[in-house]
Amino acid sequence: MNGISGALGVGAALLLAVPAFGSAKDDIISVDKAFSELSVAKGSNAAFLAYMADGARIFGTGNEPPIFGKAEAMERFQTSGNGDPKLNVLSWIPDNAEASGDGTIGYSDGHWLFESAPDAKSSRLHLTGHYVTVWRKIGDDWKFIADIGTTDPKPEK
Repeated sequence: MNGISGALGVGAALLLAVPAFGSAKDDIISVDKAFSELSVAKGSNAAFLAYMADGARIFGTGNEPPIFGKAEAMERFQTSGNGDPKLNVLSWIPDNAEASGDGTIGYSDGHWLFESAPDAKSSRLHLTGHYVTVWRKIGDDWKFIADIGTTDPKPEK
């Protein structure tokens, strides 16, 4: 009986020690979707500030230098028109995510869409591209530590 209960105890301990595969990956997909939803509702600037870690780096596609850290992002976003969802909307859909075995770091990647408000001629700027966001679990929350985007080439006319 001791051998069976000992084996069961070891088996139970191993099950508890092994992370639930897919749970961190699913969490990353969920947080990335929530990040995009906040961008649509409150603007990209508010969303980036809400989801970025203090030392995060943003490598964007807007012909601007990279942003190094939340303090620099707050300063840069003060003069950016991209933060008003009535003027410009940035959204994205994650296509994929991966997480480390211990569930503390991972990434998501997918497609993004940017649309501006209509100009005087009622035309909108419409851009698309791809992104990779690197996520770290900080306490109970996922925060991004790096966000990198590329712009798709303009379609030939």
